[in-house]
Amino acid sequence: QHSRRYMNVVWRALAGALCVLAAAASTGAQERYREDAVKAAFLYRFTGYVEWPEAALSKSDFTIAVLGSGEITRELERLLPGRTIKDLPARVRRIERVRELGDAQMLYVAASRLSDIRAIVSEVGTKPVLVVTDHPRGLDAGGAVNFISLDRRVRFEISVPAAMRAQLKVGGELLSVAARVRGAPERADSSCA
Repeated sequence: QHSRRYMNVVWRALAGALCVLAAAASTGAQERYREDAVKAAFLYRFTGYVEWPEAALSKSDFTIAVLGSGEITRELERLLPGRTIKDLPARVRRIERVRELGDAQMLYVAASRLSDIRAIVSEVGTKPVLVVTDHPRGLDAGGAVNFISLDRRVRFEISVPAAMRAQLKVGGELLSVAARVRGAPERADSSCA
């Protein structure tokens, strides 16, 4: 049943990515392209399993801000048009500094920015923003969700305390399919690894 739940979430995320998996020029480029598309699809799908405070959803749209990755921005630009998140139009905004975050509800921080992730998380503070990182030590640096690679597949891990600091509640279904969960109740702290 655990494996079935994992596959259900994964297939939903991959279904969102299929529309952006056009042929790439080389095998290496195609692998990178697929990985970026899968991560973008996961970013979109995470929103269905996380609860934001009502005030955070009183904006005119649901914004995923991207710091440090043009590739993920492009994939989200392909994926999001015409879609909604929490009944709000979904949009992506590439930013260079946290002060450009505005009222975005999610922040993706690329591996290239990990050196200043602690400062980034500190600047975000307790705003209701889901901070998603992309580095083996992303959770240690303060991310609530972090992409990792296991067996050449894109997986993710979750820090419940980091999500709680941001006033967010991560649903049990997402916790149950994470590769690792930090700070979760025993029942949800299982690993698919």
